[in-house]
Order: sequence, then C-alpha cells, then structure tokens
Amino acid sequence: MIKFTKKRKIVLLSASLLVLILILLTSFLLSNKGQIVTIPKVITIWSEQEQGCTIIPKPVDYKSNPGNFTLSNSSSIYVSGNNSTQTEEIDKIGQYLADILNPSTGYNLSVVKSSRPKVGSIYLTTKNGSADLGNEGYLLDITSEGVTLRAYTTEGLFRGIQSIRQMLPADIEKDTVIAGVTWTMPCSSIIDYPTYPWRGMMLDVARHFLDVEDVKRTIDLVAQYKMNKFHLHLTDDQGWRIEIKSWPDLTKIGGSTEVDGGDGGFYTQEEYIDIVNYAKDRYITIIPEIDMPGHVNAALASYGELNPDGLQKKPYTGTGVGISTLMCRSETTYTFINDVISELAAITPGEYIHVGGDEASQTSAVDYKYFVGRVNEIVATYGKKSIGWNPYDNSDGTLSDDLLQDWRGKSKSAQSKGMKIIMSPPDKAYIDMQYDADTPIGHNWAGFTTTDEAYQWDPTDYAPEASIIGVECALWTEKLETMEDVEYLAFPRLLGHAEVGWTPKDLRNWDGYKVRLQSHGPRMENQGINFYKDPVVPW
Repeated sequence: MIKFTKKRKIVLLSASLLVLILILLTSFLLSNKGQIVTIPKVITIWSEQEQGCTIIPKPVDYKSNPGNFTLSNSSSIYVSGNNSTQTEEIDKIGQYLADILNPSTGYNLSVVKSSRPKVGSIYLTTKNGSADLGNEGYLLDITSEGVTLRAYTTEGLFRGIQSIRQMLPADIEKDTVIAGVTWTMPCSSIIDYPTYPWRGMMLDVARHFLDVEDVKRTIDLVAQYKMNKFHLHLTDDQGWRIEIKSWPDLTKIGGSTEVDGGDGGFYTQEEYIDIVNYAKDRYITIIPEIDMPGHVNAALASYGELNPDGLQKKPYTGTGVGISTLMCRSETTYTFINDVISELAAITPGEYIHVGGDEASQTSAVDYKYFVGRVNEIVATYGKKSIGWNPYDNSDGTLSDDLLQDWRGKSKSAQSKGMKIIMSPPDKAYIDMQYDADTPIGHNWAGFTTTDEAYQWDPTDYAPEASIIGVECALWTEKLETMEDVEYLAFPRLLGHAEVGWTPKDLRNWDGYKVRLQSHGPRMENQGINFYKDPVVPW
C-alpha cells in the first residue's frame, strides 16, 4: 500500500507538471502577435468531471479557468486570415456560426472582417496558427472578455466552432428565440487535434432511398461532431441511386425499386453536386460507392448486355446478399464501368471512389482478382484512388495508395502492401445493429451493440496503428425506411465513434464519456433528433 501511494503521488505530480507546461504554452501562443509558436503534441491525462468539460469528441487538452464569457446582443464575430482569400473563407465559417447562434438567442450577430475584435466578441483567425496542430487542430481560449479561436487552416476553425457551440447552453440548438437564458461559456483553454485523419459515416441509400434533404440533415449532424468523411453507398442489388447520363436506364429501371418494393428514387447529377458542395462547406468529403462485382442486380435488371444471356434480370427487393455478379471477362462490363466511373469522377472532387468488392460469392476467386485490377486501372485513369471492402486487398491489382475498408478483421494482405486501412468492425461500428433484443428495428447478425460497447474499442485492436488511416461507422438500411429510423440507430452511438476517431486512446474512458453524453441529450432533443435513450447512459 505504501509503494502504491508513492507511485500515485509521482504520477499525479507528473500530470500536473504537464498540464502547467501546456497552459503556459497555450497562453504564450494566444498572446503572441509576431510569430508562430510550435505546439508539442503532448497527451495530458485530465478528468472531465473535475474540469466540467462536456465537449464530444473529448479535446486533447482542456483547462478550466475561473469565470465565464457571456454572449450578448452587442457581441460580434470577428474574422481574419493570412490573406484576403483566407479571410473570405473564414467569413463563411463566421456566418455559419452566426446562423447557429442567432435563432435561439434572438441576436443579430454580425460577422466583421477585422483582426481587432472588440471586448465581448468571438474572434476566428488563422493568424499565427501553428502547423503542428495540423489541418484540423485548433486552439480555443475563452476569457470573460472574449473568445479567441485560432487554427492553422480554415478547416481547423470549422472543427473548433463545434466546440464553441457545445460550450453554450443546450438551448442554443433550438430554432426559436428562448427567453430568460444567459448565454454563457465557461472560461477555459483548449488545445485540440484529431488522432486519425479519416473519421466518417457510411449511409446506405441503395436498400432504402433517402432524399437530398435527409442526406443534408445527416451531414449536418455528422459535422457537429468533427467527422470529415461521408460515404454514400449508392448502388446495390435493390437500387441504383446516381444518374449516369450515358446509361439512363440505371436510374429509370434500377432506381425505381428498393427493399420490400417501395418506389425507390435516385439523385440527378445536379443533386449529387449539390450534396457534394453542401458537405464541402462543412469540410466533409463525399466518398461515393459503386459496389461491384457483386451487389449489382439493379444494374443487371437495367441492361441485358451486362448478363451472359443478354436478358435483363428481374428487379430484386429482398435482403439477401451474394446473389449477383458482373461478367468479369467481358469487355462490355469494362465499357460500362468506364462510363460510370468517368461520369462519377467528373462530379466528385474528393480523391477516392469506393468500388465495393464485398460478398461477391457468385464471382470466382480468379475472376475477382482480375476484376479488381481492371477496375482500379479505370479509377486511376480518371485521377482517383480506390477503396474496397474485404477481400478487396487480396487482388494483385490493389496498390499501396488504395485503401481497404476492413469489416472482417482481416487485413494482412493490405498491411503487407503498405495500404492504409479504414476500420469498420461490425460488432462495434455497424450502427444498424440493434441495441438489444427489444430494439424495434435493425440487424443482430453481428450481435447486439449497446452504446457503451460501440464506444469501448480502438482501431489498434484490429491492426497496427501505422496501418490505420481512421474509422468509419456504417449504417445499412435493409430494415430502415425513414430519417427517423436512421437517427434512432445512429444516435447516440455515432457520437462515440466520432470520439474514437478524434480522441487519443489514453484519454478515452466510458465513465467520463457517459457523463458528457448525458449532457448532449437535451442538445439532441432540441435538434429534433430521434435518438435512443440507452439505459446504460444516465439520461
């Protein structure tokens, strides 16, 4: 017992020294007017209960200071960049923040282009931002006189305003004026940056179609928890959801169905571009997926020439998998894929296109490997890189700059090739799984996944840290029909996945997280999110 006590004192003293060092560095940077200060990436173990932090994902370093900042109707949002172009971009971020703050406060907060913020205001700037914070890191300093958010890039500022948003009372999320609320933020100093560069959500719009407004709402919900990738599963056996102008029947026929025989639907290319731009304004990259060589019955039902007998398949509205395949040795197949990828690449500014590759049980192993190589060549022709689900990495045609989305815990081939891996283990990251046996919708083939189980995992449980680019939670929609269904299964588990991708492993613990998650209940209610009040959280 004596030895334990001494060791504990040493650990506490070391942690206190680290906190003091980071506070001094932060204060020095924020007060520095003439040069950029290097920020060391030091992980400080701190208690969110002691500090009063409710931010999700949990920041790398948070120091509570005495007092509060109060937002008032005389406050403004000041913005300043290193050049006029950057200032214009920050101005958009400032307006985004004002659009969040104005409805509930009743204020008409203006955005001012100036590096001289008045007392009582919010200041967003990239001036003297530290490159060591990376593109998404930020420094947030809140005093009784004002709020200063500093980042190396505008992307970092956008991530940082999500923390500002969360530090205000939960009523800030309401869309009507709320009287009698003092809009205060606790004085504090934050140093924050993500652990992984890829933190995403996949939404399956092929099994059940969701319209543009539903997709945009999901993007907004993802953005506020600092996620940066949004993966759209656009095609499958049950539906083809993206317009390909050179093959119009893909949407005319393939887009007309969905699971259980609904009306289906699809996005025109103009609507898809609108979604891409909407996400871009929130610093989120759209990752489109065309699943192949399996999961292609919607295409086979649209065009007979894609089938060996030259006849169109019947539309499929069931939920089985492994029922279809493209002809992997037919040049017609590759003409088709070339046309699809060329049109999709032209309207997708992101560097990746997801080519599926999972559950192709109707395709021989030899044909599968050949197919992946041919498809990757086509994707590269249009200046893009490929992503695929297991066993995509087993093909000789996969390269080191392609990505594996690992849903099987099998990535040895990817690791040996130097490929980076997106971790999506189904028992943790498939948020279409039921919470428990009483959950009215969802799957359970990977088991039940409660909110604490969805949070208590780490990508390094499945692959070496050096091979991992990030995490992605996936929401398949065989059993989901509405936006309310999507929200019920995604929330609150999505918040935990955001933290797994952002916050260092050593800073994450369920006991602290569930307290912060509890405080987000009213926020989700105020946004009208149909979230599940999992009993493992003390709502």
